[in-house]
Amino acid sequence: MYYSERGKNIYFSQLFEEDSWFHLPYWESDMRHNGCGLISLAMCIDLLTGADLDPTDVYRMREEAGLDQLNVANKEGTSVCGGDVTLRLNDVNRRLFGIESRPMERTLEAFREVLQRENSVIWASSRQCDFINMLGDRWYKPDGHVILFWRYENGIYYAKDCDYTKETGCDIPYTEADMKQWLDGHNRQQFELVPVK
Repeated sequence: MYYSERGKNIYFSQLFEEDSWFHLPYWESDMRHNGCGLISLAMCIDLLTGADLDPTDVYRMREEAGLDQLNVANKEGTSVCGGDVTLRLNDVNRRLFGIESRPMERTLEAFREVLQRENSVIWASSRQCDFINMLGDRWYKPDGHVILFWRYENGIYYAKDCDYTKETGCDIPYTEADMKQWLDGHNRQQFELVPVK
């Protein structure tokens, strides 16, 4: 369902100052430095619902609903960007965006099973591990990062990573070995996101 021209083209970056969300205050800084969770959430919403919301739209809707954009994770970082899709926010996310999160295991099998469902994507975080882009370039992110896994095909897990340009971050292939390394980077949060029925 999601591997369509529309799905392929859904992408937001946190790199460009001209984007309206770039300087919005978020967590301990701004969206440029800490907004990967919310930007990934915006992509999840658009993929699952066709809502056509950008990160600024999502930010403003959450703000109007009374969510504290500067308090989406605790100071120790033990719930990195947990405020974006944590289970306790399901009521708000159902009402605002028509989606909800579900807990899932942090295994290759669980990720593959979720991505093979017709209406599911994965919002997931890791830390101290390699990230890759569409060109196969690898880089090390020591402080944690949230990305969106949106499809699985022929043994490859595909991600959208907002820390790149659209050309290099929109449909990143992770082999099983890459995915295992990513999952083993740190036991951070991951959630299956689905549209509300």
